[in-house]
Amino acid sequence: MNLRPNFRCLANHDPDPRSRAGAIPVPCDYGSNANVAAAVDNSRQYSYRCVLLGVSCGANIADYVARKSVESGTLLDPVKVVAQVLMYPFFIGSTPTHSEIKLSNSYFFDKSMSILAWRLFLPEEEFDLDHPAANPLVPNRGGPPLKRMPPTLTVVAEHDWMRDRAIAYAQELKKVNVDAPVLDYKDCVHEFATLDMLLRTPEAQACADDIAIWVKKYISLRGHEFSY
Repeated sequence: MNLRPNFRCLANHDPDPRSRAGAIPVPCDYGSNANVAAAVDNSRQYSYRCVLLGVSCGANIADYVARKSVESGTLLDPVKVVAQVLMYPFFIGSTPTHSEIKLSNSYFFDKSMSILAWRLFLPEEEFDLDHPAANPLVPNRGGPPLKRMPPTLTVVAEHDWMRDRAIAYAQELKKVNVDAPVLDYKDCVHEFATLDMLLRTPEAQACADDIAIWVKKYISLRGHEFSY
């Protein structure tokens, strides 16, 4: 029984065709649980290399999912989270960094707006700028040790007040031998590469190219590398 034609891509529901590249097929519309089980068993012969990418607060979510994927072991097979890209993550903490002091009134997200966002996100009784969801370097972060995290590419902007904490996270990953480069873009602000009004700027286009080059080495099968 050939089940491959009965797969569809989750990304087909996304109106933006650019997001369909590398979409993961999922079994659907089968008449019985037996067929679904057969589809899952059949799919295990394939290897789905997944790179998580999160933008701003989405980067916090991507990092959380990466942690859970490490904890899950083989539970997600055949999907393999092989790397993650954190684009100007929405990290914060109770002890201000240099950038959080210098750029507290910066563009798009300043200190007061960021703190308000966390107040709205966290339950009132759990509000804490050192909550594990907000600060990735707190001792009670939980989850796997940093040395087990996947390769992590971090994108930061010169005028983003959250930049220092993102860089610090990357530095801690490097200390335990995780591939964790930082792409630092001058004269840029938070979301410089993802806001619609800025997508055609040279900096945004350079960022997209830089991310593609780095991601390529983690999703390319040996002998089937993409040309660039």
